Amino acid sequence: MNLPESLQTIQQEIALALASVEEEEVEALVDALASAPRIFVTGMGRVGLAARAFAMRLMHLGLQAYWIGDTTTPPLSPGDVLLACSGSGETAPVRVFAELALQRGAVVATITRQPEAAIGRLAHITVGLIAKPSGDLTAQPMTTLFEQSLGLLLDAMVLLLMERLGQTEGTMSDRHFNLER
Repeated sequence: MNLPESLQTIQQEIALALASVEEEEVEALVDALASAPRIFVTGMGRVGLAARAFAMRLMHLGLQAYWIGDTTTPPLSPGDVLLACSGSGETAPVRVFAELALQRGAVVATITRQPEAAIGRLAHITVGLIAKPSGDLTAQPMTTLFEQSLGLLLDAMVLLLMERLGQTEGTMSDRHFNLER
């Protein structure tokens, strides 16, 4: 396989994965995020990297958003939203955060390729991202396809939130960390 073939394979796999997403599920999540007093985001490994980038964009949108694990993360309160990203839907720390968030009265949301798994069963809002449809194998290693697809889905949600909240690139840029430019 050469580079153009590799890129074409990846693009086709991502397109298939994103085609599995139900618009109504995403709209429910966008509604919850847009109206949340505060948003807490979590995920582990490479899934966590995509989720953490989304938490940053939520802040750029003017929302009170926090990455779980940062030293400046405040306590979660009733009505806040926890977005728990987990491909397997069973990632132990993410599952525990979801359980604790429920106990504290938060709305729990998840994006997962396994909606029937533990975190999906706990969540009020579940977005299924079937990045490895049964019977189809990805050419990419491990959970790469889910991680890539998650990042793109979250970026698409940023566009939806921008429109919903009346934000522009300019208003978001004004909230960007300014000691690096």
